[in-house]
Amino acid sequence: MVRTLSIAVWLLLILLPVGSGLFFLLVTSFHSETGVSSATFTELLTDYESTVSSLLLAVVTPLLACYLALWMAPGLLQKPRLQQVLSPLLSIPHVAFAVGLMLLLSPSGWLIRLVETLSGLFPAPPAGWPLPSKSLVTVIVVLVLKELPFLLLMISAQLKQLPVNTWLTQAQSYGYSKRQAWWRVVAPELLRRLTLPMAAVIIYTLSVIDIPLLVGSNTPGVLAQRVYEWTFQFSADSQVKALAGAWILLAMAVVLLLFNSKHAALFRALALSKEVNAGRESDTHKASRFAWSLLGILALGVILILVLQSAATHWFYPNVLPADLSLERWQTEWRYLAEPVVHSLWLALASALLGTVSAIALLQRQRQKGARDFYWPVLIALFIPQVPLVLGWQRLLGEHLQGGWQLGWVFWSHAVYTLPYAYLVLHGAYVSFDKQWLTRAESLGYSPRAAWWRVMLPMLKQPVAVAFAVAFSVSIAQYLPTQWLGQGLTPTLTTEAVSIASGGDWRIGSLYALLQMVLPLLVFILVGAIRTKSYAEHS
Repeated sequence: MVRTLSIAVWLLLILLPVGSGLFFLLVTSFHSETGVSSATFTELLTDYESTVSSLLLAVVTPLLACYLALWMAPGLLQKPRLQQVLSPLLSIPHVAFAVGLMLLLSPSGWLIRLVETLSGLFPAPPAGWPLPSKSLVTVIVVLVLKELPFLLLMISAQLKQLPVNTWLTQAQSYGYSKRQAWWRVVAPELLRRLTLPMAAVIIYTLSVIDIPLLVGSNTPGVLAQRVYEWTFQFSADSQVKALAGAWILLAMAVVLLLFNSKHAALFRALALSKEVNAGRESDTHKASRFAWSLLGILALGVILILVLQSAATHWFYPNVLPADLSLERWQTEWRYLAEPVVHSLWLALASALLGTVSAIALLQRQRQKGARDFYWPVLIALFIPQVPLVLGWQRLLGEHLQGGWQLGWVFWSHAVYTLPYAYLVLHGAYVSFDKQWLTRAESLGYSPRAAWWRVMLPMLKQPVAVAFAVAFSVSIAQYLPTQWLGQGLTPTLTTEAVSIASGGDWRIGSLYALLQMVLPLLVFILVGAIRTKSYAEHS
């Protein structure tokens, strides 16, 4: 049965979506009438601003998030419960986080208002504020802070499988300081194991659209954003440019993934080339603990500011608090909110459940074969930019996106992306499960299937719950597949939040963003309850 399920998953959620999307993109691009010419590629590459912006975004963001995560990771060794701080940030979709962060840190945001109230330094919003409302820098800051919890979660899973404390003790006995032992011994191995998660982060930042639409520069936008906009312009020239842009994104992805595959080896060589200096010891752990506190405060601040903004009647600069709070906006908007809420909820529940069950089927088959490493083909959808892949689906499905089929195709597209994230989160705990428990259960008379249901699954309920919560959050955050395959007829909280907030209406946009955040947050709270119960049972 496991073999049959794994084959079905491979066909329906891995091979079919990736193969059909890329194949039909290729067919469309080389069609005799609508195909892409070399002149189109030359035109786009000559207009290098969008390409350079995309490349800069896809290089700087993952590297900053990666090394911040490695710098903060020692805190997970000292206080494993710090992982619970990740839940609020993991539960906040990118769009809601971007809206909340702008309300906190923009030139007219709450932080500037607080400084003005205490010091009188900013009677008007500062013109030279380093985090403007719309810029490439703002996009980088939002994505770094949002990808950081994901990478920390991946590091946390790896720390449970490595004898890190033994390594650190041995390294210090050879004269390394604590900081040097971490960066020269532990960090290179963690980087090697982060190759696949880092690839997913790189490809996401290369092809992200919703965040640049919200807080990115429009003159010009990053390449993925421009491809998205060209697809909604019905001239033949715009459609050809969209196809050419999609192929440029694919080429950039290949180059970046090749560099990413050499990242760990390069870091190891650089780290080991430095001299050992046992006499110099900086208190990096204290700084790391401060960063964890700041991350938790930021998550709570985003949630609080969205609540206040969604209920504020009047909130003029430089007031720290709204003049009055009212539920009138909620009452007015509720008739428009009902449909996006229902769509978001059922799509997330169904696709997260399918993605998690599919990941379990693949991992169980992997256990049966005795394989322990990440099986990268499962993650292949994460290694292809969304823009060309979903564009291929859109061109392939064509008229099948009409006549009420949109919702089904949107659900399928969400499941394609929930599967690899559920696999990433669940992999470490699943393949390292001690098989002696199953052997003992079978010796007591359980069949292999009964032993799995009665012993293994209950013992893995915590990582399975976390995988489901992450998959749920991934589905909630899906913008491009929902917008293109839904043909605008399957509104979700994400599509509505981007549409409203990118138009400049932060008040109503904060309401949609808050609801977009509440749904996964509730799921993560339930996961936290499962984790707490698990700790209580083992103490």
